[in-house]
Amino acid sequence: LYHYCNLGEVSWFEFAKSIFETVDIKTNVNPISTENYPTTAKRPHYSVLNISKAQQTFDEQIPFWKDSLKKAIKNIK
Repeated sequence: LYHYCNLGEVSWFEFAKSIFETVDIKTNVNPISTENYPTTAKRPHYSVLNISKAQQTFDEQIPFWKDSLKKAIKNIK
């Protein structure tokens, strides 16, 4: 089993904010804590994917998440 994501760490708040900034939409994005987002699933306080196994196994350049976001938005347009 391999975990894969782009390099860097980002919260859902930062990710949403970056989407709006990338497409040049002026809006407020307000962060909320996990406690203020009710869900039946138990959520860890802090979690990021460990991609070291994928990095060691596959000789691929893994891009930074923000670069991939810009590329994805450009491909959508």
